[in-house]
Amino acid sequence: MKKSANNSSSSIRIGRVGIAELTALITIYCSTDVFLSYPSRVAVEGATAAWMIPLFAGVISFAVFLLLYLAMRKTPTQNLMELVTNSLSPVIGIPVAIAFSIFFFLQTAIVMREFTETVVTTVLPRTPSEIVAASFLIVVVYYAYKGLEGLTRVAVLIAYILGVGFVVLLVLPLTWFHLPYLMPLAGRGWSVTLVHSFLNTSAFANVLMLAILYPAVRNQQHFVRIGLMSIFFTALTMSAVLFVVLGVFTDAVSGQVSFPLYQLARLIYVGRFVQRLESVFVFLWTAGAVLKMGFGLWLSGYLYASAFRMPVYRPIIFPMALLLYIFVFLPQNIMTIEAIESRIIEPFGWIVELLTPLLLVIVSVFINRLRGANQQAQS
Repeated sequence: MKKSANNSSSSIRIGRVGIAELTALITIYCSTDVFLSYPSRVAVEGATAAWMIPLFAGVISFAVFLLLYLAMRKTPTQNLMELVTNSLSPVIGIPVAIAFSIFFFLQTAIVMREFTETVVTTVLPRTPSEIVAASFLIVVVYYAYKGLEGLTRVAVLIAYILGVGFVVLLVLPLTWFHLPYLMPLAGRGWSVTLVHSFLNTSAFANVLMLAILYPAVRNQQHFVRIGLMSIFFTALTMSAVLFVVLGVFTDAVSGQVSFPLYQLARLIYVGRFVQRLESVFVFLWTAGAVLKMGFGLWLSGYLYASAFRMPVYRPIIFPMALLLYIFVFLPQNIMTIEAIESRIIEPFGWIVELLTPLLLVIVSVFINRLRGANQQAQS
């Protein structure tokens, strides 16, 4: 009892959040990739079947999430890092927490650079990238400093606005839609589609984030519902965007466009007074992107503080933000960023986001059972 009390007292308090709030936050974090080069990259991989890749990837991610939940449900007061540290010792728990912190930090830096280039390319061509990134960073630091409860409350508000924006964006350009562009249905073949679906599970960070935030759920009986809804909405959003983009531009053209969603918005023309709405959508996407970056920075700071048993994480946010600004401009150009995503993050991201947390939880639970069995035998 004394050991568990110490562990609980040393953990960082991050508050409790509800179903809708956490679902909205995780969904926005994962689905905002459709604003960037994700649709064009998947269009190259899956051809006319690219719109099915997020659906298959979502099914795989949810199966892994269920296995993770079944293993973690007997320790509802511990998140992934606490479970690993208490079961496998801090010698393993500290490097794992630092590795996850670095992963979210680098992912946030990549997203910030991509969105900076998106804004500069589309709406602010004469504004220096450094000014745009600094403007992003101010809001990102504010969100990260407010913590999980503040992030989730903003996410609920933005989710409705983004939802309406997505529907409008995908419906209005349907006059350009041609169903034959989606044929053949199997694309480059079912085997190729399934392989890329497995690799694209790297776009679903839901499993890892939910394992980290497990004790923060206000009603843990709804934990599976949060995982199901966040994965479902993420997969549906990605699939719908790819479906419309492929039906409008074809897979060949989609694979050559850096920001297909922006080009889709430029096609909207409903009479003389309803046109050139892409600037409105850019600001909506930027709102979602800033929330994603704020959540990523918060996760990075929280994991780093948890690794060293710090009582608070907020003092880490500011030096991490400075490092983030430096890392944003390390890649030479947007082509380098896209190469990193296609050659490193997508092929190997699932190892960090799915395989590693699942293996860590299974091994930790197995060791706890062995210890319990040994204690019963000795008594």
